[in-house]
Amino acid sequence: MNRIRHVLAAVDRFPQNDPVLARAAEIARAHQARLTIVHVVGRFAGFDPALADPGMIQHQIRLIARENIEAAMARQAIDMPGVDIRIESGSPSLRLVDLAHETRADLVVMMAHQGESILAKIIGSTTDRVIRAACAPVLVVKRPVMQAYERVVVAVDPSDESGAIVTFVAALFPLARLRLVHAVQISSQFEEAMRRAGHGQASLAAHRDALVRQAKACLRDLSEQLAHRPARSSTWVAVGDPAQLLARTTRNPQVGLIVLGPGSPDLIRRALLGSVTRRVLQTAACDVLICPAAVIHRV
Repeated sequence: MNRIRHVLAAVDRFPQNDPVLARAAEIARAHQARLTIVHVVGRFAGFDPALADPGMIQHQIRLIARENIEAAMARQAIDMPGVDIRIESGSPSLRLVDLAHETRADLVVMMAHQGESILAKIIGSTTDRVIRAACAPVLVVKRPVMQAYERVVVAVDPSDESGAIVTFVAALFPLARLRLVHAVQISSQFEEAMRRAGHGQASLAAHRDALVRQAKACLRDLSEQLAHRPARSSTWVAVGDPAQLLARTTRNPQVGLIVLGPGSPDLIRRALLGSVTRRVLQTAACDVLICPAAVIHRV
């Protein structure tokens, strides 16, 4: 059984990041796991050392960051023993990735990125870059924390290691009702190739029906593996654009979380998240958990 031993909460501004602390503490408490709260102080730019001692300014910034975290913990009534507060310096994304590796974090909790800078659009936000590093599953918090997750949507792809992801999520949230969802879509390139090869709409429809049957069989097998859980699971196979269909499932106010893999493992994956994962991350109305299967095998 997957076990969560260490939760890493990455925080920046408050009170905006209060939900990150609340969700990370809730999960750590439920699994009796260690909780590390980290804030990364970025490097100074354009600072004139003649105006003040840079070392003293850096020291004061670190003190302020710690005080803000302690105040947020008090607001959230987080009084767990052994909470480690770390104030780090450097590039936020690089330092967070390094810390996740160094501490062998089983889960990283972060706030959804709100910026719209050109740089973020080109190379991704801090959240995107931490997810791409695939050092641990990343929980992206998009909503205030009102309660533990009761309903969780899990995006399933019969061609990947969805079984490992479903097992991980079931252990992470043992009381939540899981809804396993797969969206069947035939790409426009495949349709064009079929037509050029002399196949008509009937062949495309038959291929789509075969994909639906394959997906239903996969979801049925996964659902049977969850039969022992106290919370009932359900399945849904839909035909259409995966990102749109998955985002639509999050508009149900009872759905608190959607779980996805990081996306395509091809060369583009090294620079960007998979297109479906990125679109759902941007448009989901609830929290999003990105689970690289290769990482959760060690949890």
